Amino acid sequence: MVSSMVSSSDAPNIPVAPLPTISYEKLLAKEPVEIERLLDVCRSLGFFYLNLAGTAQVVLNNSRDVFKLMEKYFDQALDVKLRDLRHSVTHGYTPTGTYTGAKRGERDCYETLKVAQAEMKSRAPQLPATVKDNMDLFDSFISGSHAVVQMILESLSTGMGLKGDRRLEKQHRADVPARTTMVMFRYPRQVHEHGGIGHNMHTDIGSLTLLFCDDYGLQILHPETNQWGFVVPKPDHAVINVGDSLRFLSDHQLASCVHRVLPITEWQEHHRYSIAYFLRAEDNATYVDSKGRQLSARRWHDEKYDVFREPHEKQERDVILTGGMEQNGVLV
Repeated sequence: MVSSMVSSSDAPNIPVAPLPTISYEKLLAKEPVEIERLLDVCRSLGFFYLNLAGTAQVVLNNSRDVFKLMEKYFDQALDVKLRDLRHSVTHGYTPTGTYTGAKRGERDCYETLKVAQAEMKSRAPQLPATVKDNMDLFDSFISGSHAVVQMILESLSTGMGLKGDRRLEKQHRADVPARTTMVMFRYPRQVHEHGGIGHNMHTDIGSLTLLFCDDYGLQILHPETNQWGFVVPKPDHAVINVGDSLRFLSDHQLASCVHRVLPITEWQEHHRYSIAYFLRAEDNATYVDSKGRQLSARRWHDEKYDVFREPHEKQERDVILTGGMEQNGVLV
């Protein structure tokens, strides 16, 4: 991928989100101090950088190869990409404008290609041709990403003193159906005011998100200041955030943070790419949500995606999109 990354020196006047950095190697080594640092940030902000250099270098290398494939895939004509359209939130292609955007009255400005972990395991015939032609790469990326987020779950369980079936990884077993999905995003270049903008504010649906991106655009709403700040891209690091399901499974001890995607200039001046691996709890895992209801992880997943499609006015009458975590006055 030819990176279009904007450095912090090129964008000196934008508000920056102060994210701590956690070492994956130290978590692997089960260092108590690092586990405690991880637990502290997941109880407060719920967002952090994960340094993957060294032990997880293969995951970094795979992400770079996936970025190269993404450029070729998304540069195809729309009618070609629409062959992968499955009207699904976990499988296939989704065009821009499917959901509400980051500004009132606007649609979104991103397209995605989704690859569900379950379909990769079963070698489903519906997998996109791009994936079938590069199975080794996607297998390696998904398995490597899964190992990373599972290690974070295990570290959190250890830090919280959870035992036996109460450990968080017990709700994320490999042989139980879940909505865990790899999603490739492109925010197309945009130089006019029509066609939507960004990615609407939300908390993530699932348990943990592992994100790779070389560009500015991701913003988080700091829970203490109620101010938006951009996440600065860092080489050899992923961005990790806690999702709703993990917050609920932890009896609301862990924090999911409201975030969105917007260009740092008036319009999207170049294509922006990102890769997310969304770890989601088992479909039948149950918890108490932000409305005080006891429901399954699958029901929360499906309800929240329905709300993503609703107009802003209807979204604001419900807390599901932001998981009940927003404070006020956060929609631009």
